[in-house]
Amino acid sequence: MLRICILVHMFIFLIPCDAMYITSSCKEISNWKIKQQLGYNPRESDMSFHIIPQFKKMQRSSISDKSHEQFTRLFGNSTCPSELNTSAFSVMFRSSCPWYIELSVDKTRIPVTMAKARCRCKDCQTKTRPHPDFSCAAVKTYRRVLREIPNQCDNEGFKMYTSDVEEVPVACTCVATRTRI
Repeated sequence: MLRICILVHMFIFLIPCDAMYITSSCKEISNWKIKQQLGYNPRESDMSFHIIPQFKKMQRSSISDKSHEQFTRLFGNSTCPSELNTSAFSVMFRSSCPWYIELSVDKTRIPVTMAKARCRCKDCQTKTRPHPDFSCAAVKTYRRVLREIPNQCDNEGFKMYTSDVEEVPVACTCVATRTRI
């Protein structure tokens, strides 16, 4: 069965998925096994603890490789506005650090696609101009993902995955420029 991938950029392209990515000879794991591996494990800490920087550093996986990740702008303008748009409906456009949404696609990760925010401006916007003492920074959350272990199959011939925690930007905020001491 031929699977078709849709790439949206300025046009829609339909091409065979296998032509886009290198595939292994392993079989795909089932949806219930994916849910089981992404599910809550009482022996592991809750994902919310990843907001603590020291905890996040202790939990980094050694096989995280983001070289397979591709981005496509999904929603919003990517350029920094010349002035703040206070009449916009969405907070992502009214913010002093506006952002847009990108579609992250990584065929070696489950889930394969995720929406991620990207800041439109380097400096925070005021009503009429950027403010040089404050900069825009991404607000991040953390999500459990499965990462394919390259070229490894289990005893039954299925692809092998390892659990990982991925940083996911969800918005942008205005922060004071960090001073060096």
